[in-house]
Amino acid sequence: MIKKAFAYREAAPSANKEEKKAAFDRSKNAVLNENGLDVLLVRNFDDLRVPTLAAYDAIILQYQDVERVYELLMAVRSSSFEEIYLKPCFILAYEAHVDPVVEQLSDGVLTEPSILSHFAKTENILEAMAEIADVKTDFTGRKLLLKLMRYLYSRQSPLVPVPSKRSHTGYAFPFLEANVKNYEYEEIFHLLEAGVQRGFLSEDFVDVMHLCSNCNSGFINYREVCPKCNTRKLTAQNTIHHFVCGNVGPESDYKENGKLVCPKCDRQLRHIGVDYDKPSLVVECENGHIFQEPNMETFCFNCHSVGQIEDIVEQPANEYHLTASGAETALSGKTKVKEEKKLADGFVSLPVFRTFLKLEIERLKLNDIHTTVSYISLLLSPATLKKHEDNYEDFRNDLGTLLVEQLKPSEIATMLDDDVFLVISPEGEEEPTKQRFKEICERITGVLANSLDGNKADRVAYGSFEVEADNESDSVMMQINEKLKVF
Repeated sequence: MIKKAFAYREAAPSANKEEKKAAFDRSKNAVLNENGLDVLLVRNFDDLRVPTLAAYDAIILQYQDVERVYELLMAVRSSSFEEIYLKPCFILAYEAHVDPVVEQLSDGVLTEPSILSHFAKTENILEAMAEIADVKTDFTGRKLLLKLMRYLYSRQSPLVPVPSKRSHTGYAFPFLEANVKNYEYEEIFHLLEAGVQRGFLSEDFVDVMHLCSNCNSGFINYREVCPKCNTRKLTAQNTIHHFVCGNVGPESDYKENGKLVCPKCDRQLRHIGVDYDKPSLVVECENGHIFQEPNMETFCFNCHSVGQIEDIVEQPANEYHLTASGAETALSGKTKVKEEKKLADGFVSLPVFRTFLKLEIERLKLNDIHTTVSYISLLLSPATLKKHEDNYEDFRNDLGTLLVEQLKPSEIATMLDDDVFLVISPEGEEEPTKQRFKEICERITGVLANSLDGNKADRVAYGSFEVEADNESDSVMMQINEKLKVF
């Protein structure tokens, strides 16, 4: 039985009047206790740090500043830690209309500061979080797909496209957009396609997005142009067909002193349907070209590219459901890791890599040298993942061997999960190292397409940054994780 609908956590018995008043200050954050759960009520976003949310069972965000609520929810859902990105989050909106994207990033809209109306849902999410917590997996492919499956499993609800001006394509998948940079939006399509092809997701048709072929933006202007000179300044008018003499011409040719007079036979036209009709439209451009059908072109508001209608990319906007296989994978990645995977030749384990990184930082403190850490991330197409599903480890090791063959003898490399390699380059400055890894990635992409049965949609992302002497090895690893979301 619930003895009390909800209660603010009380101040200590020794608190004075001012302290008690502050505890109930409606401009400050407060902690509610609801049926044994600690619920953080957020009113002041300036006082909040995302990592601290792990200490609470659920979060309520007061819907006053829409952008602050949106930014916080995006930060929560983009976290790499299950106890953060799976956190039950609710919007306290009273009578306000809630942005559909914000609403989907949350777990529901409340009209009073209490989660009791959504208590069963909150308990289900917390139970799912407990099942997932600390479970290591041998999942192959992008870790964002596993993250999505765990999110859908904890919510027991589908991933639904939301029409939104916030979205690059016009339809938003808010949870995924929190985890993918705007300019890499095509990765969302690849990710969802991979989920369907691997049997983790099923899809239901909702709509078709028409996107720019250059940047995948859905914000496109369709405009008529002259078929001869491509000018967009056009004037349309009716044509007139004079029944008596059969003359057909633009309406402007018939106008004479406010009347309609046939330019061929000089008769005045009085009644439409009796003397004449208007069978069609004719268009004239600013350069005097006359035609009936203008050409259509597209203009992208995002990248400003001009294209033809036939160049538009049609991308389905589907609703995605977690399959039974997807639910199983969300919990365990098919099988729990029983032993360390065999490393490809030339690579060290992650703990050894961390040790080398610590030693290199100590060396930086004593010497005026440069050291750079680089990452290489395999962004493989769904077709390639499907093709190598049964031999992915060997396939990945072949790519790793190709990388090692191009490294300097002094460089240290490790494999991070299934699709990321890290490299320490002692005495390597950032820009020359970055350029060298760009060339290495271009070679890997070429070998992927030509020798390893890959696909032209396969990509290899990379990045390099210089390690500072005052860095800690853990902070360097977290800097990598901010870009890749792999820990």
